[in-house]
Amino acid sequence: METNLYLQIVIVFLASMVGGTLALVRQWSDSLLHLFISLGAGIILGVVFLHLLPESIEGGGEAAALPVLVGFLLIFFVEKILLSSGQESYDHNHRVISITVFLGLSVHSLFEGVGLAVGAHESALGSSIFVSVIAHKLPAAFALASLFVLGRIKKRNRWLLLALFSLSAPVGALLFSPVLSSAGVSLIRVFTGVTAGTFLYIATGDLLPEVFHTREKRWFKLALLISGIVFMTLFGGGHEGH
Repeated sequence: METNLYLQIVIVFLASMVGGTLALVRQWSDSLLHLFISLGAGIILGVVFLHLLPESIEGGGEAAALPVLVGFLLIFFVEKILLSSGQESYDHNHRVISITVFLGLSVHSLFEGVGLAVGAHESALGSSIFVSVIAHKLPAAFALASLFVLGRIKKRNRWLLLALFSLSAPVGALLFSPVLSSAGVSLIRVFTGVTAGTFLYIATGDLLPEVFHTREKRWFKLALLISGIVFMTLFGGGHEGH
């Protein structure tokens, strides 16, 4: 069981690095990067509404949505209060967005690692969870690295942030696997709700306004957005049960 988990986290790490590398090794135009980010926004919305929200509020009663609100306001506070510098330049705005997206995706990726750990303990779920993680790890890493480029983050820091993001799922798996049997389901749902809130703000407050702030290729961007959601509909359901 442990050998299988170790193999899975190595593959997940490599998938993230490959996805991000594709965005970093070539000079993409801003217009093309926006198309990739539109797809990434769809993937994030799919993760929120098809996976995170249903899981976080399952059996939680009226207060189940509170962690979602906390996560939403948390990213709003970080981006608009802590990281805001007043009159922001085009590059600075992209830099702020890229950091907040990095934080949100890394938190979610950490919980993907929890899912991998669950799959290692529940053989019936193992393969579906693993396929689900891999299915959106590549495009998510590509979209994240694209934001690093748009934000004019230094090249060395782009690779460092990509490596940290790629390590988040393996770290989550290694941390939670030994204590999974004693972890409370309710606590995991709380953190899942917080993650859903951060994703919801990132998608609606950052990525969608950025992608659609011009009318250029707006229908194609919309098609990519919907494609990202459909992608998660087809491949994002493997986390059910943890």
